Order: sequence, then structure tokens, then C-alpha cells
Amino acid sequence: MLKRLEIWGTKDPNISAQFALAIQMGLFKKEAGLEVSYRLLESGTVMPYEILKAAEKPFAVMQTPITAILLHDMGYSTKIVAPLSDIAGTQQMIIQPDRGITHPKALEGKRVGMAKDAAIYVAVNNMARDYGIDLAKVEFVDLMPHDQITAFEEGLLDAMACWEPWTTKARNLGGQMFFSGARSEIPGMEGDVNWLVDEGCFIVPDAHLDCYQDEVIAILNVLQKTTDLINTHRREIVRELAPFFEITQVELIMAMRKNLYSMSFDNLFRIGVLAFRDFLYDDGQMSRKLSEQELYDTSLLQQVDPSLILFDEEALSQGVTVVGKANIYYRKDLTLAESGLDVRFLIADDSKVVRRSLAQTVEIIGGEVIGEAATGQEAIDIFLQKRPNFVTMDLSMPGMSGVDAIKDILRIAPQTHIIVISGTDLQELRNEVFELGVDIFIVKPFAPLLVAEIIGLLLL
Repeated sequence: MLKRLEIWGTKDPNISAQFALAIQMGLFKKEAGLEVSYRLLESGTVMPYEILKAAEKPFAVMQTPITAILLHDMGYSTKIVAPLSDIAGTQQMIIQPDRGITHPKALEGKRVGMAKDAAIYVAVNNMARDYGIDLAKVEFVDLMPHDQITAFEEGLLDAMACWEPWTTKARNLGGQMFFSGARSEIPGMEGDVNWLVDEGCFIVPDAHLDCYQDEVIAILNVLQKTTDLINTHRREIVRELAPFFEITQVELIMAMRKNLYSMSFDNLFRIGVLAFRDFLYDDGQMSRKLSEQELYDTSLLQQVDPSLILFDEEALSQGVTVVGKANIYYRKDLTLAESGLDVRFLIADDSKVVRRSLAQTVEIIGGEVIGEAATGQEAIDIFLQKRPNFVTMDLSMPGMSGVDAIKDILRIAPQTHIIVISGTDLQELRNEVFELGVDIFIVKPFAPLLVAEIIGLLLL
């Protein structure tokens, strides 16, 4: 068994809070008998390249799925072993209040600071998709967080896309939050969103998973303990960790308040990992699309606490035949309704913009919207109250994934017609939801008239 090892993280409480607390309290030594040294980088965007340059590679790293995916594609195979924290709320765009950015369209022609390969770009991209923004018209300036702050203070940037605690520093300079991966403050469109599923992760090289499973399990046990401590003794933890991260207690509280520290491996986390994989592949940063089996391994987390695994890893195999047209997929020989049947819709999507477009679609086909939901749980609650015969369901929403909501709705009323509306066209998820009983899968962005035409042709 190894006695000494090094783990890398980032110098922020979003990803490294549990790790930092374990170091401060000496828990790796006390609980696991391990001498753990550490290295903290300013930004995880440079971590894959720093790891590849290192003469001695770290035993494991605390970072986002992007690091694991890029390392694997660069020939250094790693796997995500456990989630650590939902950090989407800390990934924010901060705007200068005097630059006339009152609507997302106003970002076109503006200068936005953002570190290369930063996860916040996925939130920016998803926001732009919902609002029809041409990101080619936005000038993105590749800057690390400390340089973004300097440029923002000097007025050289119209906005910055970064993460806590840097975004709090920007707000202290007079900046205003425009949106985050989890929240929109866009005027007239305020509310929770799910433009980014991003989590801090515990990532281990494949070679270490093969040879040092006991050490990995011991580290997971320590991280589970510090996760519980953070969630039950937050004030004391803030006092403990502020000096470690070299920020004020106020800055640390602001950052930690936006995170959900949890090691639960659920469908929403899975969707986020797959979405990062597809985004990096489509962006030309990967040579091939990795399989799920290459991305993560839940077997050791299962040994630590089986209740942390919240999705079914066994593949379904009902052999559903699917046809597609213009990013709209549906079951072959599908009939959605009999002639004369009322078409009553529940629309579930965290984006108000998307819900408006879907309402237009329903109106075009002569249907009626009897309810709207912004989360998976809200969709289930409204379904139980109003019993629509049609449901449109986003897969990535705050709290509960659309996959889990679909399972519950079809368990309650198997005859319900489910139409998935997803911004991430993930083949694994698409196959899974069709096998669950979904009728149509529509990829965002979509044209209401085209969607209405497809649904109309299937209504008898």
C-alpha cells in the first residue's frame, strides 16, 4: 500500500473545498494512514497540460470532467470516480453596468474575458442558443482569472465569464451578474436555469485504479466525511478554510453558498459529463468521442456507499426503431393520438424562452397548454394535478433530471405521450429515453413551425 502520494486541485473552494478541509484537519493521515501532499493551480483550464508536463504525475486530481476527458484523449487515461460538488452556480458572466448590456443580443460586438477551455463557455453557448445569439460576433479574450479582474477594473472588458471567488471580486468592483450556469438575472427573464451541468470531480488515472484501489477507497471515505462536515458545520468550515484559500470569509461564504457539495452520482451528473464530451468533440478538441465506460467508474464509490449511486447503469434493450428528420427523432410508425382527442400539453423546461416557443408550437397544432414547469419535480407535481396527455420534457433541469421525471410520469400513466426537448443531443440519452417510452426527441434550437409540422403529421 502506498504511504505517500500527491493530489492536485485548484485554488478555489468550488472544486477543492473537501480536499482542503481534509488537509487542514490532517484527515488523510488520521483516517487513512496516508501522507498526502498537494498542488493547487489557479485555474483548472491549464491542469491537463500541467499534468502532461510533470515528471511525476499526481496520484489523483480534483477538477471538472473537462480535465478527465482531455487527458484521456491526450493519451493519459483517467476516469471520474466520484462527483464532489455542483459548481454551476459559481460559473458566471459579470457585466459592466454602463455598457448597455440589457439583453443577450447586446453581447454581440462586446469584449468578454474568459479563460480558454473554461466550462463557463458551455453556459454561454447554451444561453446563446436559447436567445439566438451569434457568438462569432462576440470578442472573447483569453485571460486567466486574475488578469480578467485587472482588465475588468480598467474598463478593458465589457464583461467577464469566470467563477467564484473571482466573480465576487468583479461585483465588488461594480459589476453585475448577468447569468450563471444555474441562474438568469437577464432583465425580464430572471429565474433558475440549467445552462450548465458542471461538477467538481475526483479523477484518478486508470493505472492507479488498477493498482491502488485500497488507497482510492480510503481517499473517498475521507472526502465523504469532509463533505458531511461542510454541509453540517458551514460557518466553522468557512473560518477554517478562508486562510487556506487566501480570501476573506465573506468571499468564501459567497462562493460556497452557490455550490452544492455532494458525492451523489445521479442522472443529472451523467448528462453533464456526456454533454462536456460531445461539446469538446464537436469543438474539435477531441480526436474521437469517448464511450461512457471510458469516462467514469462508479465501482469504488459503490463500495464506499451504495446509496450515492442514483442511476441504473444496466443498459435497456427493447429494440426501439427510431427515424429522424432535421434533428427531430421519433418512433417508427408512431401515432400520437386518435382523431378528435384533446391535445393537452404540460411544458417542462427551465428556460422561459423555450417554454414560449413550445407554447407557440402547441398553439399551431391546435393544442392547449394546461401547465408549465421549470424543474423535473415541478413537472411531476403538475402532472399529478392536471393529468395532461402530452408532456414536453427537457432532460437537463435544476434538481431532478428529465430522465428521472420521465420514468416517474410513465410509471404513473404509461399512456402519456412524452416529447423530449433537449439542448444536448446525446446518443446514449436519446437511446435510453426512447427505450423508456418517449415518442419524439427534438434537439434545441428548434423552429416552432417545423416541430408543429412533424407533430401534426403524427396526429391522426
